[in-house]
Amino acid sequence: MTAAGVMETRTASAREWMAEEQVDALLVSAEPNLRWLTGFTGEGLLVLDAEGALLCTDSRYTLQAAEEAPWLEAAAAGGHLEQAIARLNAGGVKSAGFESAHLTYASYQRLHEALENATPKPLEDRIKRLRAVKDEGEIALIRRAAEIADAGFVELRGQIAPLMTEREAAEELRRQMVLRGAEKPSFEVIVASGPNGAMPHARPGERVITENDLIVIDWGAAYHGYSSDCTRTVIVGEPDDRQREVWLAVREAQMAALEGLQPGMEGREVDAIARGVLRENGFEREFGHGLGHGVGLEVHELPTLGQKSENTLPVGAVVTIEPGVYIEGWGGVRLEELVVVTESGCEILTAAPYDL
Repeated sequence: MTAAGVMETRTASAREWMAEEQVDALLVSAEPNLRWLTGFTGEGLLVLDAEGALLCTDSRYTLQAAEEAPWLEAAAAGGHLEQAIARLNAGGVKSAGFESAHLTYASYQRLHEALENATPKPLEDRIKRLRAVKDEGEIALIRRAAEIADAGFVELRGQIAPLMTEREAAEELRRQMVLRGAEKPSFEVIVASGPNGAMPHARPGERVITENDLIVIDWGAAYHGYSSDCTRTVIVGEPDDRQREVWLAVREAQMAALEGLQPGMEGREVDAIARGVLRENGFEREFGHGLGHGVGLEVHELPTLGQKSENTLPVGAVVTIEPGVYIEGWGGVRLEELVVVTESGCEILTAAPYDL
């Protein structure tokens, strides 16, 4: 399918949502939603209405819009919101939906004041739900992002050694991914050594990696806008019995979740599989976060996999499976795979080596 065809299919899905919500027009302001619906990567707003679709941007992005979204009508004179309001007023719109989680209050006030005949209607972000199911093109981009990230990690593994700081290791991993084609890391690389590993989202600092440190490394690459996400926990030197025990417990929990995942399951059901294994090993209290999350244009998106998550896992969803154990004063272990949900279970997209 052509790029224009893909976008037409996506906007058709958004229009079905508009019909359900009984709105004549939809104002899209969330950057990832705008990109998903149009292919445009610059700044702007999108108006979907009975007349079609209008991309509201400015002169900085005129050429970019023509290149990335030639099938779209674009306006580039005046403010983004003012262009959108003009379109809504000209179209005789009676009810204009907007993404309540993304439009600022100031913009809402302006919308409310300036619409002549339409009532602005706040809507839940349904487009992010539509984005949860990836098409073949999206999966291919995520797969490539994962391959780039895997290769960067392999290079880092050959360099990481005592006396290197966490920050130096993180920067080297970032550099290796960019050298291999990543636009940038998909999030700030985490390198947490020794006791810092007890913080799931520790920021790499000036701590010097030392012999026998467990090191939690969480990283991903952004490729053509799509993200990857992976975590490995390694050691400089030989693990002691306690380190090996925790690492093996986390790996067992992860493998159980990967093997148990089936399409149509709720996120909390998959979370419960991994959590049950950690409970059996005496580590349930040391696993505080959810098992995983969706990955795509954003590194954290739907569906979620947590203790309270009722999100179902559709075929085509790309999610992480990342159990962890975090012990204050000692350190932590997290292992993460990125998978795509299939008809028979899941396919693993990440392939970084697992050896402790």
